[in-house]
Amino acid sequence: MGLMMNQLITLLIGQGQKWIRQQREDFRPRGRELPESNLADLAKYFDPDLLKGVRTVAVPAIENPPFLAQFGSALSLARVPMLDFSSMAALTLIDTVLITSSVPQGELDFLVFHELVHVVQYDLLGLDKFVELFVSGWVNQGFNYAAIPLEMDAYELQYQYEGNPESGFDVRDEVSRRLELLLED
Repeated sequence: MGLMMNQLITLLIGQGQKWIRQQREDFRPRGRELPESNLADLAKYFDPDLLKGVRTVAVPAIENPPFLAQFGSALSLARVPMLDFSSMAALTLIDTVLITSSVPQGELDFLVFHELVHVVQYDLLGLDKFVELFVSGWVNQGFNYAAIPLEMDAYELQYQYEGNPESGFDVRDEVSRRLELLLED
């Protein structure tokens, strides 16, 4: 990977960390607690204190971070596909989850579970390391969003939940184990 690409990645990580902090500050005051009706079911998977700290915000759409536009031409020259946040159904900002109005009601529980896995990842890694692993995972996986290890783990745990939502398992332990393997590489 060339020097220009490494510099670009470093800038993307730094700008991403700054943007997530600001977005969380902007959206958190509008957030709502998870519904009481969901807490009992989710407590089979997540620490109740973590669940009580999470806020969700309904938004019409996820907006692309403004800094992506300034990197657009450099990424285009490097033949790197741009991440398109506007196509996302949800976005986790540390402990605040933006959920678009386009999510069908029947998929909402699974989506919230997926985003809660990201909350646990943020909690274990911290914001800076989470963004670093997310961006480096995107780059190392050929700019394939679906192949980012943090994203793959969230989907795998979501599918495990979907397969048997009554069973319960400790998401924090599972995420910790997966992060250990990821950080060994």
